[in-house]
Amino acid sequence: MKHFTAIFITVLLLLLTACNSPLSNAKVGDLSAISAKIEIIQDLTNKKDNSISVSLYDKDGDVIASKDIKIKVNDTILDFIQKQELYYTTTTKYGKDNIQSDHLFKFEVILTNGKSYFLGSVAPITEINEDDIHLSEKGNFDKETMIYWNNLKEVNQISITKSVLLKTSTTTEKNYDYEPLAAKKIANTGRYVILKSHYVTERSIISGLEIKFSASKTGIMNSELLENSSITINGHIDKYINFEELNQN
Repeated sequence: MKHFTAIFITVLLLLLTACNSPLSNAKVGDLSAISAKIEIIQDLTNKKDNSISVSLYDKDGDVIASKDIKIKVNDTILDFIQKQELYYTTTTKYGKDNIQSDHLFKFEVILTNGKSYFLGSVAPITEINEDDIHLSEKGNFDKETMIYWNNLKEVNQISITKSVLLKTSTTTEKNYDYEPLAAKKIANTGRYVILKSHYVTERSIISGLEIKFSASKTGIMNSELLENSSITINGHIDKYINFEELNQN
């Protein structure tokens, strides 16, 4: 039994470290040996409400999990985070929430040689006023659904998903599903019309509309990094139009 336990522990440790780069436990003093994936999620109405995640990889795409490498953004050092997931896998990243940035998120990496290098940068998404999105929160089967927006600045996409009550439903059991209705690029001012013909089909009756306004852009990375390095910043505002109450009448 002890022999089996020792083998199990050994296999478990191998699984946990299988995807980690050899650079995780090595001296890293060459920026060209790594790639970086930087992701920022930002509240579109408040740029101070954000979440930052940075992952480092070697040339083979394996994760570099090194506490000896430090990453800073706007002079704040990110936390080294390791989280065990399902099936004995571990997610490793550098991250932090609510980093202050008036004009730019500027990232630096401090390698194990103690030298600091520019990693990448991107400007925050310009804040918008949620009241500049105009729609009714209650649907009307007798009218087309009109969605208007103005002055949304860097918002560049609208996605609409229709939630539906399936006609296979009974009085005791309701069956729902989701159907993508639209996903398109938009200008900062515009409108979108959903026709009445989308409300009822042979298969279903509309119960709601989920509308997502999204903004996404990229920044610049240090050219010395491996080619697949990237930096992105994303945000979205979700709205909902309810038809369900009408179905129950």
